[in-house]
Amino acid sequence: MGGHTMLRLLTGLALWCLVINFTRGKAACIGVERDALAAFNASITDAGGRLRSWQGENCCNWGGVSCSKKTGHVVKLDLGGYSLKGEISPSLAALTRLVHLNLSHGDFGAVPIPEFIGSFKMLRYLDLSHASFGGIAPPQLGNLSRLVYLDLGSFGGPGITVNNFRWVSKLTSLRYLDLSWLYLAASVDWLQAVNMLPSLQVLRLNDASLPATDLTSLSQVNFTSLTLLNLKNNDLNSSMPNWIDKLSALSELDMTSCGLSGMIPDDLGKLTSLMFIGLGDNKLTGAIPTSASRLCNLVQISLSGNILSGDIAEAAKSLFPCMKRLQILELSGNKLTGNLSGWLEVMSGLRILDLSANSLSGVVPHGIGNLSNLTYLDISFNRFKGTLSELHFANLSRLDTLDLASNSFEIVVKQSWMPPFQLINLGLHDCLVGPEFPTWLQSQTIIEMTDLGSAGIRGPLPDWIWNFSLSMTSLNVSTNNITGMLPASLEQLTMLTTLSMRNNKLQGELPNCWQKKSELYAVDFSSNNLWGEIPSTMGSLNSLMSLHLSKNRLSGVLPTSLQSCQMLMFLDLAENNLSGNIPKWIGDSLKSLILVRLGSNQFSGGIPEELSQLPALHYLDLSNNKLSGPVPHFWGNLTALHLVNQDQDRRTSPFLQYKVYGLGGAYFFVYTDTLEVMTKGHNFLYEEEMYVMKGIDLSANLLSGEIPNEIGFLSSLINLNLSRNHIGGSIPAELGNLVDLESLDLSWNDLSGPIPDSFASLTSLGFLNLSYNDLSGEIPSGNQLQTFDLDSFLGNQNLCGPPLDRICVPESNKHRHRKLQLRFGTLTCLFTLLGFAFGISMVFTTFICSVVARKAYFRFTDRVLSKLCTAIKMKVSINRMIPAGRGPSMATQSQDSITCYDLEHSSTAIV
Repeated sequence: MGGHTMLRLLTGLALWCLVINFTRGKAACIGVERDALAAFNASITDAGGRLRSWQGENCCNWGGVSCSKKTGHVVKLDLGGYSLKGEISPSLAALTRLVHLNLSHGDFGAVPIPEFIGSFKMLRYLDLSHASFGGIAPPQLGNLSRLVYLDLGSFGGPGITVNNFRWVSKLTSLRYLDLSWLYLAASVDWLQAVNMLPSLQVLRLNDASLPATDLTSLSQVNFTSLTLLNLKNNDLNSSMPNWIDKLSALSELDMTSCGLSGMIPDDLGKLTSLMFIGLGDNKLTGAIPTSASRLCNLVQISLSGNILSGDIAEAAKSLFPCMKRLQILELSGNKLTGNLSGWLEVMSGLRILDLSANSLSGVVPHGIGNLSNLTYLDISFNRFKGTLSELHFANLSRLDTLDLASNSFEIVVKQSWMPPFQLINLGLHDCLVGPEFPTWLQSQTIIEMTDLGSAGIRGPLPDWIWNFSLSMTSLNVSTNNITGMLPASLEQLTMLTTLSMRNNKLQGELPNCWQKKSELYAVDFSSNNLWGEIPSTMGSLNSLMSLHLSKNRLSGVLPTSLQSCQMLMFLDLAENNLSGNIPKWIGDSLKSLILVRLGSNQFSGGIPEELSQLPALHYLDLSNNKLSGPVPHFWGNLTALHLVNQDQDRRTSPFLQYKVYGLGGAYFFVYTDTLEVMTKGHNFLYEEEMYVMKGIDLSANLLSGEIPNEIGFLSSLINLNLSRNHIGGSIPAELGNLVDLESLDLSWNDLSGPIPDSFASLTSLGFLNLSYNDLSGEIPSGNQLQTFDLDSFLGNQNLCGPPLDRICVPESNKHRHRKLQLRFGTLTCLFTLLGFAFGISMVFTTFICSVVARKAYFRFTDRVLSKLCTAIKMKVSINRMIPAGRGPSMATQSQDSITCYDLEHSSTAIV
């Protein structure tokens, strides 16, 4: 009986414990906090419907809400990724025991971070990243003294501004700090504030517009527990920090694009825990330090885009032997020399190898074919030479990107060769692949980008090139000797985005098969022998950004369908036989145009005023046409030609260079736009730097009127050519405002008046041609104007001053000069008459006084007159004695003399 009682007692006790534990596990939330959460839910929208679970009395059961089992207070609100929108209700301030708050990946419409968040004294975790907050970060966040994790990072949103880091320095418990993509330009104290966070392990301040900062200014470093340091894409303008060796636990260092200079410190070798080092796109010099040979845990090395030098083969022998885990090696864009033999073959773990744009030389060893893990290989733009055969690619079965461009390679493989890889990107520009098109390419059925430009290919393209890979996005076969006609099967390449066949020998008409579903944004058929009209279906290419059809024999008018290509940025139709008026719809519809070349055609009529509606226009070439009428006055509306910061201009430049980024930041060039410009008296070809060329070329037309003053507003203009027209009037002084102008040609016009004194302000001017006008006055003096020779001013008869030989007479002296000239002329005439009278009087006096003189004079005149009469009689006798048919070669004299006839066609003389 007692045993049963004891058993019941123990059973009851166990049940009581279970009830107690269950009650604690399901603690009901505090009513005030439930009401606060309900008010918060009412103030926002939940597109995903994930807050529908917020029903019932016990808020601790609601999704994303966690409560303390002991007190029932809400301690965790984890709504990251819920895509919340709207306004955060201040009712959340009632959650006074909150420890964890995550509102990341929402859209709060650029509203500032609520200040009441700074009242959560218990908060240890705060994640407001990628939630579209804006405004200034509230300094009240500095009250969160227990905070361990803070993430305010954003990307592409309106952005949060931090004016100073004083509140950050108060968060002394922080281990994780992410302020990436915030605007920190005014936070000059950021480094000192971060140095007051001794527990910090992760610091992300990349892409945050940090101000220039001397990283060596810290005398003592307190954040020695750092394992990750990311300052990428900030112009710090500093040398490498001298405290880097103190971060012994660092495993990831990313200071890419930070404006760093100087040498990589030897102390970097002390960071033996490093797995990733990114110092690319800086100005680092010297050799890679040998101390880096101790960094045996490295998985990725990214040092591209610096000025590093040295022999890569010598460095590799000491650096890489212990780096067994190395997978990504990026050293492109430096000044490294040496070859690949003896070290590359043994780096079997490599996945990405980018050594492009250096000065490496020699041959590529066959052993490169043993790097079976390689997926990305780029050794382009070096000085390699030799033959590449099947052996070089034998085991590269994982390779998807191969770029060998701009070397002296000859690719020699059997016609029947089947590569072990399936490429996505292929770059063989400037490699000798031809004369036949490579048949092995037909096996690459998933290839997307192919560059076979300048590859020595001759003859027509094979039919299968248009359908062997339905995923083809880019095809470049420019600068070969490809013949034949363009097929209508081009329409099968529905995925194609860039097509470049420029500088070949293609003939025939452009196919009229372009489709709306096409993704093409760059088409280049320039420098071929194509004829006919531009097909109307080209207007269906809604994605088209760049169209090059120059240097062909295209004729007709521009099809109106092109006005549908509203994304067009670059239109180059120069050097054809196109005719008609320049369409008004170019200005009305193609608002994105940046570069327009219509020169060397047969366009006529006036320049339409609608071109003033192209605010992004950088370069306009209408030269060598038959355009007439006055030079238009709309130039002031071309806002892109006003003064613009070049860095800003670079950031807003169009897709002039198309490239695809691979793993580890490596990239593959796809297509580069080009711009041919007549400037400084010569033709120049711009490629990567074409965005800097801003110009207007209206030369060799029939334009009249005067030069508009509005051109003076285009203060970022670099090239202005109005030569060989019928432009009159004076040169406007406003042209002196074109401070960036490098080339000015106004020759062969009807300009008059003086050269404006404001030209002395054109300090960037390198070419000036004002020849063959009707300019007058003195050539202004100035630093640049004194450097031009006579050719710049020829054909202006009324110009004077250096470098011309004509001396200028000041206006104040001109009246005096005329008086002196008149007085000198009068005296000259007077003295001439007096001299003549004196001479005549002396002759008459001599004749009167001397008989001998008179006889001698008359005897002399009688002899002269006698000889003159004899000569006349002789001439008359000769004319009478020449019979009909006798040639003019007969000579005749008087009967009293010996007569000799020299007959034509006879050697006999009759005497």
